Amino acid sequence: MTANLGSAIGPLASNYIYKSFGQTLFFIVIIGLYVFSALLAPIVLAHHVFIRSEESSKQNTSSIVKTIKDSVKSSGTILAILAVFVGSIMNGQLFAGMALEFYSLSDSPVIRGLFYSIDALSVIALQMPVSKFISRGMTNGHNATSFIIKSLGIYGISFAIFACGVSSYWWICIVSLIVISIAECIYAPLINIALVEVQPDKPLVDILNYRLIIAAIGESVGSFLGGWIVPALRPAGMTPWYWCTLALVGIMPAIAANQIDKHGKRAICH
Repeated sequence: MTANLGSAIGPLASNYIYKSFGQTLFFIVIIGLYVFSALLAPIVLAHHVFIRSEESSKQNTSSIVKTIKDSVKSSGTILAILAVFVGSIMNGQLFAGMALEFYSLSDSPVIRGLFYSIDALSVIALQMPVSKFISRGMTNGHNATSFIIKSLGIYGISFAIFACGVSSYWWICIVSLIVISIAECIYAPLINIALVEVQPDKPLVDILNYRLIIAAIGESVGSFLGGWIVPALRPAGMTPWYWCTLALVGIMPAIAANQIDKHGKRAICH
C-alpha cells in the first residue's frame, strides 16, 4: 500500500514536470530522489535483520541452486511456480502493452498520468477488503496457490475488458485498470507465501531469491511481448486479438482449477 501511494503520485507529478519543464529538470528530480533515498536508507534502517540466523543447523541450510532443483520434484511446487510465472507475465503487461495502448488514446499528460495513478489508488482502496477475503478463504482450507490461480482469471477478465476499449474508449480502459488492481491485490502479497507453503523446509532466503528470478523473467517476457506485439498489431487494428488471447490464457486455468476443486469436494462428500 505504501509503494502504491508513491505510484499514485509519481506518474501525475512526473508527467507534469516533463511536460512543463522539459527533460533536463525531469532527470535532475529523478536522480535527486534516488540519491536522497540512498542516503536516507542507512540512517532510518539502523537495525540489521537476518533472514537466516548464524545458529541455523546444517540441516536447514541450503543453496538457491539446490532449492530450485528440489522444487521441480514436486507437482505442487511446479504448479505454484507456473502460477507465479504466468501471473508475472500478466503483471508485465501493465508496464508495456497496456501503457502503450492507453497513451495512444490521448496526448494529455493528465490522462496519461492517470493510467498508473488509478491502478495504484485502486490497489490502496481494495487491498484491505481483498486481504480479508483471502484470509477467510485460507481459514476454510484454500492455499495461496489456489488464490494466485484465481487472480489469473481476474487478470484475464481485465484484459477482455481492455480489448473492448483499446480502439477509442479510454474510460473502458480505466474500468479494466480497476479490475486488474483486484488481481494485483491477490497476486502480489501471495507469491512469497505460495512458494513457502510448498517448500516449508527450505531456507526462506533461497525461496525469496528464486521467487525474484521467476518474477523477473515473467515480467520481462510480459513486457517484451506487450512492447513488441502491440505496436506491431496496432497499424492493422488487431491489438484486441492480443488482449483476448491473454484473457483466455488467464481465464482458462482459473476455470479448470475451479472445476477440479468442485469435483474434489464432491468426492469427499460421497
